[in-house]
Amino acid sequence: TLGDRLYLAIDEGSIAFIRGSVFTDAGRSVAGVKVELARIVGENSTQKLDSRITGETGEFVFRVPPDVARYRLTLKGDGGQPISRDVEVESAAIYRVALTLKPNPK
Repeated sequence: TLGDRLYLAIDEGSIAFIRGSVFTDAGRSVAGVKVELARIVGENSTQKLDSRITGETGEFVFRVPPDVARYRLTLKGDGGQPISRDVEVESAAIYRVALTLKPNPK
């Protein structure tokens, strides 16, 4: 039968990916920091959708619908200032973002 051999793959042409990496000011990858994803729904309003913890090389990825929308990524690192970056999604594609973790001023 087909059941034990059935393999369903994601059609990456039908999904938008927001992929990114987190770096220090010196350009080093930062693992273990939280990145939050929110959809911007109005002038001053956002809807929190998901969050990720960066991997060993500072990377993160979110899958979002391929519809036209604005998203806000917010980086919340230990001992660092929150950093936000807006991403405009227009269609199914990979949207790449680099975020720099800023240390707290002393």
